[in-house]
Amino acid sequence: MQEGNVERVVVPDHNRQRAQVADELAREIKRRRLAAGLSQRELATRIGYTRQYVSMTEWEDANLPSRDLVAAIDAGLDADGELMALHDQIKQKRKAARRDVSRVDTAGSADKRSECVPIGVLGPCTHPGALSEAIDFDMPLDREQIGAHLRSQRMSEHAITSLVEVTRLLAGQRQSVAPGALLGPIEAHRDTVSALFRNTSDSRLKERLGSLLGETSIVASRVWSAVGDRAMALSHCAFARKLADSMRDPVIGGVARIFESNLRSDAATLIGSDGDVIIGLRILRDAATMTDSLPPAARARIGAELAQAYAVLELDRECQDALSRAQRAVDDIDEVDRTGLFSDWDASRLLVYEGTCWLFLNKPRKAIVALDAALSTTGYGNRNVGLAAQVDLASAYNQIGELEEGCRILGETHSSLVAMGNQRGIERAHRAIERTTPWRNEQPVRALRERIRSTEIQ
Repeated sequence: MQEGNVERVVVPDHNRQRAQVADELAREIKRRRLAAGLSQRELATRIGYTRQYVSMTEWEDANLPSRDLVAAIDAGLDADGELMALHDQIKQKRKAARRDVSRVDTAGSADKRSECVPIGVLGPCTHPGALSEAIDFDMPLDREQIGAHLRSQRMSEHAITSLVEVTRLLAGQRQSVAPGALLGPIEAHRDTVSALFRNTSDSRLKERLGSLLGETSIVASRVWSAVGDRAMALSHCAFARKLADSMRDPVIGGVARIFESNLRSDAATLIGSDGDVIIGLRILRDAATMTDSLPPAARARIGAELAQAYAVLELDRECQDALSRAQRAVDDIDEVDRTGLFSDWDASRLLVYEGTCWLFLNKPRKAIVALDAALSTTGYGNRNVGLAAQVDLASAYNQIGELEEGCRILGETHSSLVAMGNQRGIERAHRAIERTTPWRNEQPVRALRERIRSTEIQ
C-alpha cells in the first residue's frame, strides 16, 4: 500500500514484539549518554565508532546492537558492565521469543499485519527493520532458510529495510576499519542480497533488490580497492554499472560510474601507473549527465573528482570551475545525505580534494593551507580520509623544501597505513615517496626511505 509518495510494507505483529525487547537497552544507553552530557557524535568519537552506530543503539523497535558495540559504549560511559549485562539478558529473551515464533504459522492473513515500514535505497532509512526475521545471523547462512522466506513476499520486503541498513553501516565503516576485516562481511552480505535478487519473481521486489545489489557491489568494490585488488574492485563497479543500466536506475548507475572512474584513473595518478586519467574523465562525464537524479554528496564527488583529474592535466581554470560546482553541491548536503557510500562527505572532504588539486597545480603552499584545514575537522571515523590528506600534506611540505616535516609526516602516515592493511593508501604513500627523488641524498629523505624499508620488512 502507499501513503503519499512513500511506499510501505507491512510487518506482522510478532515482528514488533520481538523488536521491542531491545527497547530497554536503547532507552538505557540514551539515558546514560545524556546523563554524561555527551552528544551522539561525542560518544562516537570517544569509543571509535561513527555517529550512525551510536544512533542505531538508541533506536527503539530496532535490532539488538552487536555485543562489541555495546561493550565499547559500556566502557565509554563508565557503566561498569551494566549495559553488557542488559544486552545479554535481552539476547536470551530474543532467543526464547524466536523459539516461540517458530511454532506459529506465519503464513498469516491480513488481520495479523499491523506495522508499516518505509524502505529505500541510497536514501534515508528511518527504521532498521528486523533482518533476523528472515535470516538468523547467530547461525551459519542457510540457503534453505532464505528460499523459504523468498516464498513470502511480505517477509522478503520487510527484510529489505534491514539489508539496506547493513549495506549503509558497512559502507560507513570502510573509512575507519581495516579493509581486510570488512572484506568477508561485505562479500557475505552481497551474496545474501544477490541470492534474494536472483530468486525472487516479484517485479517490485526485484527492482528494490537490484538497486540494493548494485549499491552493495559498489561498497564491496571500495573495500577490494583498499586491500589492493584493483581487478576485483573494477569488476564489482562494472557489474553495478551494467546492472543499473539494465534496470534503468540512474542513481546507482551514476554512483557506479563515479567510483569506476576513480579506479580507471587510479585516483588521477595518485595511486599507481596503471590508470588512465582520460578514461576516468570520460566515465565521470557520463556520471555528470545523471546529476539531476543524484544526491548532493554524489554531485559533490563528481565535481571533486573532475577537479582532481583536471589538476593532474594542469588545467587550472577547469579545475577551479569543477571545485566551485563541488562546493555548491556540498552546501546542499545535510545529515540525512551523509550515509553509506557518502557518509564521509562534507566540507572537510572537499578540502582534501582542493589540497590535492593545489599540489598537482604546483601550488604547494595553498595545498598546505587546504589540507591543514581539512585535517583539523576530519574525525577519527574518517581515518582513511585523514591519512590520504596527510600523504599529500607531506608531499606539499617536501615541495617547499621543508623536508624534515614532510618526511616525518610521510613516515608516520605510512606506518599507520601498513598497520591498517590499507594497500591503496600504501600505494599512494609510495607515489609520494617517489616524489622525493630530487632530494634523495638529503638526510631526511634517506632516513624516510630506511624507515619505509624496515616497516615493510616487519
